[in-house]
Amino acid sequence: NPEIALVRLEQFYPAPVDELNAIVDSYPDAELVWVQDEPENQGAWPFIALEVVKHLNGRTIRRVSRAAAASTATGSPKVHAVEQSAIMEQALSL
Repeated sequence: NPEIALVRLEQFYPAPVDELNAIVDSYPDAELVWVQDEPENQGAWPFIALEVVKHLNGRTIRRVSRAAAASTATGSPKVHAVEQSAIMEQALSL
């Protein structure tokens, strides 16, 4: 989809704020979405939500991930596949 730009963030700390703002500023009307495979309370999202967002000049970020959970894995390949499909669908749709 040419209306979606994907940016991969390789370094979390220290957050590359200047580089992120340069990219974000080039899409002034875009919705910003953080996509991760891990549950909401794991992975990078807590850091992004608490630390990075405050440096994005008032822009907000919507999260797409698995629901918060004590475990990183569902324990079921079928459930994992359904969740993974939902993450990709949400991430790549407008």
